[in-house]
Amino acid sequence: MDSTITFTLGQLFTILFALLGMALFVIVFILLSKVNETLKQIKELLTKNEENIDETLERIPKVLQNVEEITDVVNEEIKHVQGVVKNIEETVEYTASAAQGINEDILEPIRDIFQIVALIGELLPSKKKKGWFNK
Repeated sequence: MDSTITFTLGQLFTILFALLGMALFVIVFILLSKVNETLKQIKELLTKNEENIDETLERIPKVLQNVEEITDVVNEEIKHVQGVVKNIEETVEYTASAAQGINEDILEPIRDIFQIVALIGELLPSKKKKGWFNK
């Protein structure tokens, strides 16, 4: 017996799409099952930690108020530090100008005097001292 089964191209595509549809249905079912398990775990976690979550939510406004107070204090302290830095800067500038004035008004004339004395000392004849080896 010679039996042949023939399929048309349309029937072949219909079978392939049916198989793909079933595979897609299985994948979507598995995905939804896993999402359901995850949601159950999240629900259990939230139920276990409900007291902690409520306590944390009650503390958040207090923490924010403390942060605002700390920020205000820090801003005030920064203003004071800026004033101190400005005073230090002015003092350093005054000290630097005073040191430069001392250098120009006192040290440079003294150096000039020492140079003049050294020049005069070179012009004057010097006596040779007798040492141990010079007789």
